[in-house]
Amino acid sequence: MSDLINVNIDGKIFRAKEGESLLNIARANDIFIPAVCYLTKCSPTLACRLCLVESDGKQVYSCNTKVKPDMNITTSTPLIEKERRAIMEVYDVNHPLQCGVCDQSGECELQNYTLYMNVDSQSYSIKDVHRPTSHWGVMNYDPGLCIVCEKCVTVCKDMIGSNALSTVKRGAEPISKSFKDEMPKDAYAMWNKLNKSIIGFEADLCTDCGECISVCPVGALVSHDFQYKSNAWELTRIPASNPHTSDCTLMYYETKQESIANHRNKIIYRVTNDHHYASLNGAGRFGYDFENRVEKKDERAFLQAIEAFTKADSIKFHSFITNEEAYLLRLLKEKLGCKLVNDDAFKYQKFLRAYASVSGESLYSATLNDVHESNFVISLGSFIKSDSPNSKYALNNSVVINKGAALYFHPVGDPIMELIGKKGKTTEFIYHKPLAEEAVLYLILDLFGKDLPKDIQDVIDSKREKRVKTITETVKEKVIERVLDEESGEEKEVSKMVSS
Repeated sequence: MSDLINVNIDGKIFRAKEGESLLNIARANDIFIPAVCYLTKCSPTLACRLCLVESDGKQVYSCNTKVKPDMNITTSTPLIEKERRAIMEVYDVNHPLQCGVCDQSGECELQNYTLYMNVDSQSYSIKDVHRPTSHWGVMNYDPGLCIVCEKCVTVCKDMIGSNALSTVKRGAEPISKSFKDEMPKDAYAMWNKLNKSIIGFEADLCTDCGECISVCPVGALVSHDFQYKSNAWELTRIPASNPHTSDCTLMYYETKQESIANHRNKIIYRVTNDHHYASLNGAGRFGYDFENRVEKKDERAFLQAIEAFTKADSIKFHSFITNEEAYLLRLLKEKLGCKLVNDDAFKYQKFLRAYASVSGESLYSATLNDVHESNFVISLGSFIKSDSPNSKYALNNSVVINKGAALYFHPVGDPIMELIGKKGKTTEFIYHKPLAEEAVLYLILDLFGKDLPKDIQDVIDSKREKRVKTITETVKEKVIERVLDEESGEEKEVSKMVSS
């Protein structure tokens, strides 16, 4: 780990890791620097240019500036504020005035920053072009609302690993060159890009996770199930964990009463997540159209179940249960004093003890952040795209951002995960027979283990096999023949390979 260094931000000294993003350090210390396009744990895009700061007298972008010892940072100067306001004016050029019905209204970053920077007039104008909306699987894309911040492109590439979204050209009239001399250079450059670009979609690469909807700062990307259904400020956020994955990702059910007449019945309108901290898969985001409702009550059966629980010394259960069912079992144990028996958990506990006795550490001594920052990752035993999406995103970060390598073992082929390997060609996918994980662990120990205890090395050596493979080689040679062309009557030389 790098030694901590001192960084001076607006006259205050903060401790930080050398090479860390300046914007992240400011955020961690409650110093506000505006930024529309930046995403934590993703590569910076420099798309919005709002995060301008002054570093030792020179203007830099805080999202891709790495801190160095004794840097002196000023987050706001008259010149920077002028630049930021001009950028916000450009964002507002031709942006549709539909806040009253826009699905992002009330939580829109364009609204927030326009108000924050006191943009109460417009200095620029240009003829707009028709940009029709598109229907992309689970979502709708409105390029008229899009500010091409590239958040969706970045999260799809760096966090999801699918590259289903990209910035593409659109037809538009060029911006008058007179603006180049009249406005700040960053605002002009950003306007040029905004005027020429929209977001493109590759359906075959999309995993339908909806993370691009989550990161969109405006109403350009919206789930078609939610579009024009409710205003954000009418919804109540209920924290929950993802019921479809084992990593229990934090998410929110956003609900509202069914009607004025029936205000007790709450309807789920959408599922959201805090994209800076945890990503959500498609099942969690869109698979909320189910509810456990008591359609009828069988009081006799219920009392019989209660009686059985009160008489039980032990309750045996398997691992394929929901978090809610596990919680109820724990309450029953505490209330009734019975034992909970799970054979899978017992075997896993034995494995953890054996692992700790050799490694000296618990299996859970590492975090997902360690995976993010690693340059070599091995995944075994988990179909992580579905079982643990956050682990998948961490692995993708390791390979894409850290330019690392990975080995992925599983019995089932996963073309979505293989997209990660295609980028750097540094990820190997090994699909083995079911229930062969033990053999894979022996292989990993054999390949990467050093100075192993003798008893473990003896076990590995005992698993080695010598196999003889017979290869039949066919030797061919080139033969040239002269043949008669029946149409022309001429002789021609023809070469071919024949077995010798």
